[in-house]
Amino acid sequence: MNISRRAFALSGLGAASPALAPRARAQVRAGELTLLVAQPAGGITDVFARAVAPALGHGLGRVAVVENVAGASGSIAAGRLLAAVPDGTTLLVGSPSETVLAPLTLRAVRYQPQDFQLLGLINDSPLALYARGDLPANDLDELVALARRGGDRRLIYGSTGQGSMFHLVTQRLLSTIGIQATHVPYRGGAPMLTDLQGGRIDFTILPVDALLASMVAGGRMKVLGVTSAQRLARFPAAATFDESSSAPAIGRPSIWVGVLAPAALGEHDSVRLHRVVAQALGSAAVRQAIDAAGGAVPAPMSLAEAARFYAADTVKLQALAEAAQVAPQ
Repeated sequence: MNISRRAFALSGLGAASPALAPRARAQVRAGELTLLVAQPAGGITDVFARAVAPALGHGLGRVAVVENVAGASGSIAAGRLLAAVPDGTTLLVGSPSETVLAPLTLRAVRYQPQDFQLLGLINDSPLALYARGDLPANDLDELVALARRGGDRRLIYGSTGQGSMFHLVTQRLLSTIGIQATHVPYRGGAPMLTDLQGGRIDFTILPVDALLASMVAGGRMKVLGVTSAQRLARFPAAATFDESSSAPAIGRPSIWVGVLAPAALGEHDSVRLHRVVAQALGSAAVRQAIDAAGGAVPAPMSLAEAARFYAADTVKLQALAEAAQVAPQ
């Protein structure tokens, strides 16, 4: 798949514009399970949703339909979920971009992170620090040294939008290691990567992704570090942030995609749906499809574990937004 269709649908990688959540209850055709996706068809979240949809539909005895509802940092799709009757026939395949960051960055969004519950994780990806291929730095420490040498030009980094997860993580990194760089926000990942490979920006932070790995392998850009606990098979030469002598204590941020339901869903339906999601994600066919798309299904979690994971991640992202002084637009 090409960049415009395949990449950068995760956590704010698409364009963002304010929009109000729908007020009317969404209608679902009898016998259907609607899986809402906040990005256009062909993006990685859409690929994940379509990989798991048949198994979810089978488990619920329904025909699963993936509906792409892009725009407004994912808040339109998230709003559609909350506008639907909370009976388990409408779910969201999404990320913290829609549920946590959209309420922090868009004034028009009226919902809160606690209005959602996580039923299971489809993918949880570490992040990587990508740089233009000819940048005179090959790891995080060399990037720090390059920035501190100064000169006529300050380093420039790109993100997929003001207040996106990747903007917040980069700001935390720069603040922790004590360097400055000029931020250029983009409306999505495709134009940003075009500028990165063209040398108009110096670096960015994005997920570890199969398509990005192919760009790195082709020499169009390089990886200066990863946020995982250990080095990755996809980028074996890239040191972890933990290995850096700059020792940025930013934790190990990652970006997840999961199946979400309204918090208003009844306990019986939550338990039933969690069981179906777990069974679907345990399917060899689903795991193979996710792996082929460049993801990896995490270890299964109980419903209580999923709730704790979601709550903890929400707190982390809210702290990042506060530190970056992000204000709703």
